[in-house]
Amino acid sequence: MDRNKKVAPEVEFFTEYGEASRYEIQEVIGKGSYGVVCSALDTHTGEKVAIKKINDVFEHVSDATRILREIKLLRLLHHPDIVEIKHIMLPPSRREFRDVYVVFELMESDLHQVIKANDDLTPEHYQFFLYQLLRGLKFIHTANVFHRDLKPKNILANADCKLKICDFGLARVSFNEAPSAIFWTDYVATRWYRAPELCGSFFSKYTPAIDIWSIGCIFAEMLSGKPLFPGKNVVHQLDLITDLLGTPPAETVAKIRNEKARRYLASMRKKQPIPFSKKFPNADPLGLQLLERLLAFDPKDRPAAEEALSDPYFNGLSNVDREPSTQPISKLEFEFERRKLTKEDVRELIYREILEYHPQMLREYLRGGELTSFMYPSGVDRFKRQFAHLEEHNGKGDRSTPLLRQHASLPRERVPAPKDESDKNNDVEDPNGNLQNPLGSDVIDYENPDAQNGPSRPNCSARSLLKSASISGSKCIVMKKNKDQEEEPLTEVNDETLDELTQKVAYVHA
Repeated sequence: MDRNKKVAPEVEFFTEYGEASRYEIQEVIGKGSYGVVCSALDTHTGEKVAIKKINDVFEHVSDATRILREIKLLRLLHHPDIVEIKHIMLPPSRREFRDVYVVFELMESDLHQVIKANDDLTPEHYQFFLYQLLRGLKFIHTANVFHRDLKPKNILANADCKLKICDFGLARVSFNEAPSAIFWTDYVATRWYRAPELCGSFFSKYTPAIDIWSIGCIFAEMLSGKPLFPGKNVVHQLDLITDLLGTPPAETVAKIRNEKARRYLASMRKKQPIPFSKKFPNADPLGLQLLERLLAFDPKDRPAAEEALSDPYFNGLSNVDREPSTQPISKLEFEFERRKLTKEDVRELIYREILEYHPQMLREYLRGGELTSFMYPSGVDRFKRQFAHLEEHNGKGDRSTPLLRQHASLPRERVPAPKDESDKNNDVEDPNGNLQNPLGSDVIDYENPDAQNGPSRPNCSARSLLKSASISGSKCIVMKKNKDQEEEPLTEVNDETLDELTQKVAYVHA
């Protein structure tokens, strides 16, 4: 009896780390070079989530470092306009794991798909979308973080008009003493959304204005329905930019440190700027005035996110009390950026991040105990079988095949109502300071869209809305079966076997 009393708490302790059994995998919603994303049901809460399986994390140290950077930043940046990591599966072994399973909140689509599929977006949509992006960017920049890869595919969207910024794999934390030559050498930003100073290495140190430019490009794409500067290469990119904005003044060109870029712009034929009212004839004039500021050629002429939020374009919507700032991220969190990491270094750092979602295990780890290196059934093996099954049967007419909706129009009853003078003072904040009903009583509850949907709520299930190609990952592709890469069928292990194994392991360890 005494022995049983001793074993029971151990069994209870280890069940925390078999948490994969709480999720029921439903269907593949994205696949790319990083791995695969599936939608799943959290059986404990009834909530739908997206689970991203990242394959062979440590095959390349650079890729593993990017994953480390992203999960660390998403843990530190909690904000309504930034995608949230809800959980990360604890691997069965501290020193030998290869795959990482990250549980995100499930979003229904992304801004790229919304723009492509909706030709009936209203001026209120454009205003509310831009407001959310700038509000999230203000929070990111006050943490001294530059996203560096903002584009429509990296902005997740729901049918309630809510947006969330994702994919922080190229983001960097700026420390004043950081040598800019080391800090900014790697590739940044998809070309079409890349600020002109990044196209020609114009300046020795970049600023948050690079993200402001990207937001301007995204806003322009909303207004016109197509990318603003779809350059085929860097030179073509600069040509397209100067075609719209005109050639930069001599004093701006003189500050460019890259000699070739300086010579190219100096020798360019004189171009006059095209009025934005001509380029976007049906847009709100106030919105176009702000767009011109966001797309200033010289980065010092672009407004900071906080300044942009106070622009007259957002009158009746902007409220400084629900546009929070945050403290700069500590240098200690990103000390790893200053040294050359081995594969084992990154594995240990990622494991340490995973433990942030397992408080009991983290306490043991911080005490220096060896318990964290103990092998135990974590439930991840069960996940591997579920993912393998979905990938194997995807595309064969199986019920697990993702169904894409042909016309992913935003439900009209969920669309912001036209601005009305009588509604200007109807803004309501929840106890957490989150935005609700920013455009009047017909708009969604910002943080709790379910609260106002009642019996007439449109069908917003994962199957009825267009799937996102980028649930916190911008390299998703259409699923195709590759006969040369078929996986061997895995032997099925039932729950009774796992329970028995759990008890045996706990008993042996005790």
